Amino acid sequence: MNFKINSILTTLCVLMTFNTHAVSFTADAVQMRGTETSHAKMFWNDGSVRFEYMDKGVPMVQIFDSKNKKVIWLDAGKKVYIQRELTDQLAVPAATQAVKKYSPCDEFPDAECTRLKSAELNERRTDKWLVTFNVDGRDQHLFQWIDKKYQILVRQENPDGSVLDVKILEDQEVNGRKVRKVDMVATSPDGSSIHGIQWYDSRLNIVVRQQADDGAIDELRNIKIEQIKAEMFAVPEGYKTVESQLTDLNTETTITFGTTNK
Repeated sequence: MNFKINSILTTLCVLMTFNTHAVSFTADAVQMRGTETSHAKMFWNDGSVRFEYMDKGVPMVQIFDSKNKKVIWLDAGKKVYIQRELTDQLAVPAATQAVKKYSPCDEFPDAECTRLKSAELNERRTDKWLVTFNVDGRDQHLFQWIDKKYQILVRQENPDGSVLDVKILEDQEVNGRKVRKVDMVATSPDGSSIHGIQWYDSRLNIVVRQQADDGAIDELRNIKIEQIKAEMFAVPEGYKTVESQLTDLNTETTITFGTTNK
């Protein structure tokens, strides 16, 4: 088992999946990296996400079709497109996803999973779990605390001594919307740490703002609940594929809004 600290905060984002019952909406997706700020218009509906943005003066569209496991780039100027399989490398941005209830037994299917007791941690009611792995014929133990209300991981103690600690602060507000703040610190055995913060919309149950350890910020602004047509997430009529000439369509400038592994 690999319990390196760099994977701990990433694990929290992996524990997200689409909520097909969520309300469809539009928003302005904003990325801030130091003095640089980038913008995109985002459309979310029933497991699909569409981003509209400018790349060097060219109007571009990026579509994540989770149901069909496809990601599509559209060059709106040249009316051409590229379509690829949706993989881990081309994952749907975390900020467009809703939180799934966490279960250590589901997360570690090859391990022995045991609920130990109820416990109070960081002023939250939690369930404490023991996860036991067999590594080269020897048992290794991992302890997790799961928040009772939100069913998310709020603490993890790894066999190498690294720790993930999560604090939840309710009744917050971001851009006029009610949110809960989730403050995460991952500490390695040598004492070094990684810090990240996410704000979850109380109604949509998605990340509407997050801040990484290096100060990078991703944010959804001007959220509007509205119906979005299904054709917004498909290749429009009249577009041609450019599979043979990838340079005709820039797939390097992709929207990474909401991810923490920049």
